[in-house]
Amino acid sequence: MTAVAVTISEAFSEYLKTKIPKSWEREEVTKFRTRINEILSAEYGLLGFFQSGSFSNGTGISLKSDVDYMAWIPIARKTTYSSSTLEAMKSLLTIKLWEASSIWTSRPTVSIDFRGIVTQYEVTPAFYEREANGHIIYSISGPNNTWRESAPKAHLAYVRDIDQKRNGKVKGLARLLKAWKYEHDVPVSSFYLEMRAAEYGASNDSIIYPSALPSLMRKMVNHELRSMNDPAGLVNRISACSSELKRTTSIRAMQTALGHLDTAFSKWTVDNYAASQELRIVFGSDFPFVF
Repeated sequence: MTAVAVTISEAFSEYLKTKIPKSWEREEVTKFRTRINEILSAEYGLLGFFQSGSFSNGTGISLKSDVDYMAWIPIARKTTYSSSTLEAMKSLLTIKLWEASSIWTSRPTVSIDFRGIVTQYEVTPAFYEREANGHIIYSISGPNNTWRESAPKAHLAYVRDIDQKRNGKVKGLARLLKAWKYEHDVPVSSFYLEMRAAEYGASNDSIIYPSALPSLMRKMVNHELRSMNDPAGLVNRISACSSELKRTTSIRAMQTALGHLDTAFSKWTVDNYAASQELRIVFGSDFPFVF
């Protein structure tokens, strides 16, 4: 049944509700947590094993977002080349984690599919790098077989704080960008989109989706999806895509979406039905018609 709303604002609200992970999905993200932790701890003597990413910060997309875990490994086990650590962890889990149907590396993670569940697990091996503003900065696998910095807990806190100041609209904006990404299979980083949303929220006192979306999308297109400075000021620059091909592909997808978002904004309050049609092209048939 096609969803219908009275206003564009209501349409965004109802659409966002459909993208919130269901209770059974939240159960799935913890189902194999202990099992993976036990295997990795026995081998590496983990210093920590914690959830990071979309599911932990309230911006996950139902049926689409992976569950991310970070495995904090003692520094003595750090390899010169990051791919060596990823391959070693993949080999270990392939042998020990018999419940998995498929295990592979996808920098910076070891990705795991399980039989009978929808949610894909992604485990990131991490090593202590330094501390900043009371938060631990980790080293995780980076481009060209190097290591790069990551501060998941600090960034979670940063997004949460900005979101609270903007009445929950920062996470809503991030979730909308991710919903578009998954709807059109755009190979842009979800973390990058989330940090762009947080950056927008930090510099704008109010967030109104019909105007915020084209404004933010235009900025990303104009910057050609180059790496951004960390708005939290904690780590090195944040990459949008893992390859040049993915960057150019994502820019083209954003340019297409931006045209529809601009048209939707111009129709907003003038012809809400026409505006909702444009937004359905961007976000898919789950986005309500507005009559």
